[in-house]
Amino acid sequence: MASRIGSALVWQRVNEQLVEAVAEAYAAGPLPNPPLELPEFPANPPKDAESLIRQASGIYAIDRNGFEMRLSEIEEKILPDHVKRAIDSEAAKARWLEKNAETIAQRVLVLQARDWLAAALDEDSPDTDRWYLGVSVLIGLGLTGTEIARDGCYSLLEAIAFAVRPSALPHSNTIGRHQIAWSPQQPTVSPLPPHPAGAMAAGVILDILALGEADVQSLFAAWLENLSVSTYLCNTLEVPLRVLGGLNSADAESAPIFVRAGVQSLSSSGPQAKDVLVACAEHRIPAARRAVAEALPRIFTEDDGLALVLLDRLLEGEDESTVSMAATFVGLLARLAPEEFSPRAILIIDSGNQRALHRVVESGFRDYLGAQSSDPAELVPSAWIKSSEIGRSRLANLIVEQYRVAPEAFLQTCHMIQSVEESAYVELIRMVRMRSEEAASEMP
Repeated sequence: MASRIGSALVWQRVNEQLVEAVAEAYAAGPLPNPPLELPEFPANPPKDAESLIRQASGIYAIDRNGFEMRLSEIEEKILPDHVKRAIDSEAAKARWLEKNAETIAQRVLVLQARDWLAAALDEDSPDTDRWYLGVSVLIGLGLTGTEIARDGCYSLLEAIAFAVRPSALPHSNTIGRHQIAWSPQQPTVSPLPPHPAGAMAAGVILDILALGEADVQSLFAAWLENLSVSTYLCNTLEVPLRVLGGLNSADAESAPIFVRAGVQSLSSSGPQAKDVLVACAEHRIPAARRAVAEALPRIFTEDDGLALVLLDRLLEGEDESTVSMAATFVGLLARLAPEEFSPRAILIIDSGNQRALHRVVESGFRDYLGAQSSDPAELVPSAWIKSSEIGRSRLANLIVEQYRVAPEAFLQTCHMIQSVEESAYVELIRMVRMRSEEAASEMP
């Protein structure tokens, strides 16, 4: 009995959310046409929101068994163990349903949209009436911007783009020796290309979400990030252009997601993805620029020239955190592209940003001195003069190692520091003596 009370509450909330979702979707813009329809039964678009809401509520009301099945599916996935192990499990489940009625109702609504779209995308007998119900619920859920809608509805968008039932999404069955049943005679099957009408419908859905409020942008960005991984969908749905447009209204939460989408689309949409990343590197929101700085190593593997261009733009910025994160990549250049390391290291040293300087020293100076122990760019003396005590501690270790590998370069480093700043040289003597009496005895 107690369980029925919780179930009834969820049932009521699903109906309320269903009405809200359909109304929101209809008000947001024209609903996309169904990708599949039979000539004998052409699609009949809804004339107004009220008729569509009545139809959705009516079908939902008479399908109580379907609701119970969807609720059971959700309970099987997310019902906590402590509820299952309770002495009175029915009462515990009822309390759990009442407490989480709002989120559970939204999960049920996601499954309701899935089932309606499954009927609409049945290649043998597509139900166009269910299409308008399913797609309106999908759009309405997307406009809520919730995590449940973000994670639960994305697969429905893909199903629409391919015009297949959500349970039959195409995928690549790439095989290899890592599989037990591997056979060299078994070919690799590539996924089917998107359906033209389905891709158009998916594009309409993305266009509607792109115009959503600020809380929808994170969901929109996450879906674009997922689409950017798909070679077929990335180009067909023009993901880079959508990312570029989304950046205009991005906030601190969604901007890094747009950046990741741009990075992932580099392999399939090179020129357009470059424009996206350049725009991200110059974005007004620091979170976007920091995300680009974090992604520089990945970008370098795809396009080293683009990575260096982005790096230079980030180093010119005023946000110290962004410059510090970019400095880590500058340190990697000492190993990946030694000729590109020194000019940018000098730029960071001269900037006076201690965090960035520490990162360059920690991530790049050892590789730099390992390849060029004579320090032709005179980075070590310059870094010593500009560094704080913490940075000098790290540099002192490298200078002592320089003495062991290249004594003449060590003496040159000492002379340069002494000629620029006597107090810095006194500090150098103290720190070198702590590490090596032999090296200290050779200092001028």
